[in-house]
Amino acid sequence: MRVRTFFSAAMGFLAVSLSLPQQAGAQFGLPSRASSADSAPSTVSTASPRAALQSFLRLAEANDWGSAAEYLSVRPAERGRSEQLARRLKTVLDQRLAIDVRTVSGAVSGDTADGDLGGERIGIITSANGHEDPVRMVRLSATSSGGPVRWVFSQATVGLIDGWFENLGAPWLRERLPSTLIREGPLNVYYWQWIGLALAIPFVLLVAWGLGALLRNLLGRIARRTVTDWDDLLLEHLRGPFRLWAASLAIGPLISWLDLNMRVAGFFASLTRGLVLTSIFWVLMSIVRLAQDRVANAAWATGQGTQARTLVPLLGNFLRVTLTIIALLVALAQFGYPVGTLLAGLGIGGIAVALAAQKTVEHLFGSVSLAADNAFRVGDWVRAGASEGAVERIGLRSTSLRTVDRTVVRIPNGRLADERIETFGERDRILLRTDIDLTYTTTAEQLERIRDALEAALRAHPLVYADVMRVNVVGFTDSAIRINVVSWFLTTNWEQFLRIRHEMLITFMRVIHDNGSSFAFPSRTIYHVQQDSTRPVPIIGNSAPDTDV
Repeated sequence: MRVRTFFSAAMGFLAVSLSLPQQAGAQFGLPSRASSADSAPSTVSTASPRAALQSFLRLAEANDWGSAAEYLSVRPAERGRSEQLARRLKTVLDQRLAIDVRTVSGAVSGDTADGDLGGERIGIITSANGHEDPVRMVRLSATSSGGPVRWVFSQATVGLIDGWFENLGAPWLRERLPSTLIREGPLNVYYWQWIGLALAIPFVLLVAWGLGALLRNLLGRIARRTVTDWDDLLLEHLRGPFRLWAASLAIGPLISWLDLNMRVAGFFASLTRGLVLTSIFWVLMSIVRLAQDRVANAAWATGQGTQARTLVPLLGNFLRVTLTIIALLVALAQFGYPVGTLLAGLGIGGIAVALAAQKTVEHLFGSVSLAADNAFRVGDWVRAGASEGAVERIGLRSTSLRTVDRTVVRIPNGRLADERIETFGERDRILLRTDIDLTYTTTAEQLERIRDALEAALRAHPLVYADVMRVNVVGFTDSAIRINVVSWFLTTNWEQFLRIRHEMLITFMRVIHDNGSSFAFPSRTIYHVQQDSTRPVPIIGNSAPDTDV
């Protein structure tokens, strides 16, 4: 399915990219089309080979073959075929030579530095027997009547036009096809070639599936003989890359058999290299994924699972992003983008990029800082600023916390690195601290017995941390005698601690009740003096401290 989708996208990209203007098509690594659309600079002479070539292409595109034939140096015996030769030459140039008129000299004398002093070399066409035939233009000197200097295609070039034309588009197949199928269609591709491209899609998919299955079967037999299982897992991950690589192998011979023109063939050559490189980077991505899982599982086996769940995904994401960037640069290079110039441009525009991506870079370095400090791990309960919850994910940009309300809070790593982070997951024991308020009717002897009984109840618990324990009377408040209880329990499980605290508080209530005391509550005694009495009468109220009775 992935190969089919990729191939269909490539065909769509072909149709769009080849229909772009020459400047845009060059960015995709496509050879430039022979066209007169490029306007000549002001320094180009009208009597130069470039101007002559542009005029020929312009007239040919307008189907003015009579005028276009004037740019051919035709032998007197073939003057009657001059228009046909012009038409055939235009077809040959479209099919076999991707001309960039900007590379042709704009001087009247032509390019005198290329070693061809007698003319201007436009390009090279490889004939059926493998011989390289030059396409040349020569200068016709001014006539005695004062005519202008003109550049035309040489007689040697014109003499080769028929041979070039007869070998276009698989001549052995053209002889057996109806005339309607050997006409040029869109993108200068013959109609029979378009049909061949449509039929090539299922053929490439079939070859990709067959070769991929064969290669995977052969490697699977080797992997089953090894004592480890990582190679078996790797083969399962390489199903897609194998098929993509097999598809790239099938495209090359198929395109060669269809004998497409230079522009389309150049695109498919770039596409084939792109598929090979994509399969290679896909393999590397699969290896990173497999290594990430293996390292995490190995860390779980050695008791470092929490740390592995934090660092391994972060490192895996970093490697995948790096590979993606490298793959993108390589793909751009395959389709003709000047990667070196692009990287140099990034140096010039680095300040603008840095300002635009300031927050993104800040969060990226924040994630690196959190990982280096090992501030917390996946699964830890943390409090960061006003947020509190369990760490669910540590990404390259943000960290996700699952709160008590089951909502997810995502905090950017750049801001999180500057926050005060309290990690509950690193506790080796949990603190129990409470104040017990007793009524003032409690005697000193009762206080001593209650304190001793509370400490004994704590020490009797099997998980208590006995080295540090405090049970003391700490003060006299407005309405109670206060006993402060401080103790730790050897557990890091919060749910277990809640059960321990519940049991201890119930035990404290029983101790106080058994020793004849009770809990105090906020109360106030008001002395009300009556007019007919010289002694104040106390009135005890159970109201809040700020209420008079």
